[in-house]
Amino acid sequence: MPHSGDRRGIPAWSGWLIAPVFLLLAAWMYAGPELVELPETPAHHVDPAELSFEARRQPLTDPPTILNAGFEQSCNSCHRLFPPKDNDTAGEARLQHTHIALNHGINDRCRNCHSRGDRDRLVMRGGKRIGYDDVVQLCSNCHGPTYRDWMRGMHGRTNGYWDASRGESVRLGCTACHDPHNPRVPAMDPLRPLPGPRSLRAEHRSEHVVVEELDPLRRVLQPHAGDHESHERSDP
Repeated sequence: MPHSGDRRGIPAWSGWLIAPVFLLLAAWMYAGPELVELPETPAHHVDPAELSFEARRQPLTDPPTILNAGFEQSCNSCHRLFPPKDNDTAGEARLQHTHIALNHGINDRCRNCHSRGDRDRLVMRGGKRIGYDDVVQLCSNCHGPTYRDWMRGMHGRTNGYWDASRGESVRLGCTACHDPHNPRVPAMDPLRPLPGPRSLRAEHRSEHVVVEELDPLRRVLQPHAGDHESHERSDP
């Protein structure tokens, strides 16, 4: 039997056909039909205001202070004179802090996060007091998975440079985006993602359909909005 690699049975002159075959293929491609023009996708305008590097909220300082009648006051300036009530629930009528809407799940009392003995401090589970500049540690008490995502850069926002050799990067804390008393306000709707690239196999749709109906973010935030608009377009 012929051993592996034996070329007996293949004409020696067949190797000379390789070059002519490639030349014929090149000539056929050159003289073939014109290339199909790919559909051009118009550029999508992004409002520069949506790309602001500023925080959505201004976090409180440590200790937190406000200007009252031209004087800088801290929380203890008043709470030292007026001790907090034992039953400071969310639905209780307040004479002060009436602008605060406490809507933070089971944390329906001020003392869940604020130290009763020192209102210039926050309190962790177990009674440890921390400053307002450590608010991320306080949030991690209940929001463990979100905190781990924040530590890895998957949640929240980083300002500055990814390349440390070019400059520093700053991770924004929780209260730079979320109202601690009502975390869903302001609404944390991320930027709408741009439509994906169009391929030759994709169906040709109008820009309105691609952006409005096929946007997965829009389907999550407004589950029935796309169906409603589809019915409106189908009506005569």
